Amino acid sequence: MQNNFKASIKNLVQYIAVPPDTYVRVKRGLQEDHMVSQYPSFHESMYDSFEIISIEGRAAIHYYKNGRLALEGDENNSFFRRIVRQVNKIVSTRDYL
Repeated sequence: MQNNFKASIKNLVQYIAVPPDTYVRVKRGLQEDHMVSQYPSFHESMYDSFEIISIEGRAAIHYYKNGRLALEGDENNSFFRRIVRQVNKIVSTRDYL
């Protein structure tokens, strides 16, 4: 059983030990509802990175080779909070039981 731990830091929400297939579901789910902009990974430890920008706000999503999924945005912005809720529905503890 994998441990999925979520920690919130100002402007950053992290999920630990997210399997690649779950990340693909997260990305596809976000692409269905939002326009995403793919951009090169910043760091060699990063597997994939993209951004969602709308009139309401912005969110950056980073997936690392070690399974960490990070969502970056303004935690006071309702658009970012909606993105986090959408990801929470996909990345749930049910996936790790």
